[in-house]
Amino acid sequence: MTGYKNPPKETQFPAGVSGNPSGRPKGSKNTFKLIEEILEQKIMITQDGKALKISKKIAMLTQLINSAVKGNLKAISAIIPYMLQIDTKNEENQKTETLSVDDETFITNFINNFLKEKDNE
Repeated sequence: MTGYKNPPKETQFPAGVSGNPSGRPKGSKNTFKLIEEILEQKIMITQDGKALKISKKIAMLTQLINSAVKGNLKAISAIIPYMLQIDTKNEENQKTETLSVDDETFITNFINNFLKEKDNE
């Protein structure tokens, strides 16, 4: 019987034979693997007058954090969620001081104002 999703037996691939024999070669890398390899490549930088060899990933994160420290709002908004995650993990691992009400209010107001500015763009 032939029809929708039921091709004739003579046109079907035999059992054990691929419909795409040349397909993706074994060992070839997908985009995520390639990105991971590139981010792990080492580059030379100068920090405090000393030559250092660090990964591109670390260099990118360093630049992002330095931009945030200089007041770049996009960099700050990119980092805040990770800072909060780190704080949460630290609180779970050890008993530390919690944020004061003033600090929590400041952070909440900052995030709300930033989101309003971003919506207005």
